[in-house]
Amino acid sequence: MKTFFLLINIIALSACSTIKEANITQTDINRYEVTKSSANYFGPGVLQKEITREATRFCNTLKKRLHIISVHETKPPFAGSKRPLAELKFECRTNKH
Repeated sequence: MKTFFLLINIIALSACSTIKEANITQTDINRYEVTKSSANYFGPGVLQKEITREATRFCNTLKKRLHIISVHETKPPFAGSKRPLAELKFECRTNKH
């Protein structure tokens, strides 16, 4: 049983190390783009959820709220150099109460 849990932990840690950090770049005033890729495919929407969290955190640090402009995620099959990739274009808007 200990071997089973050890194997599960090793798989989980190796999966975490295959996801690259999100790259946030400014494309215009208050407009940004974030991309993230992975060596493995973890299922539909996984990378998209991660970059949405990253974008939300980024806007929160600016004391603004996230407004999504567009989202794109590559779909399987991943042949040749095609890898799982998610891209999010967003704005950080002023919080209005």
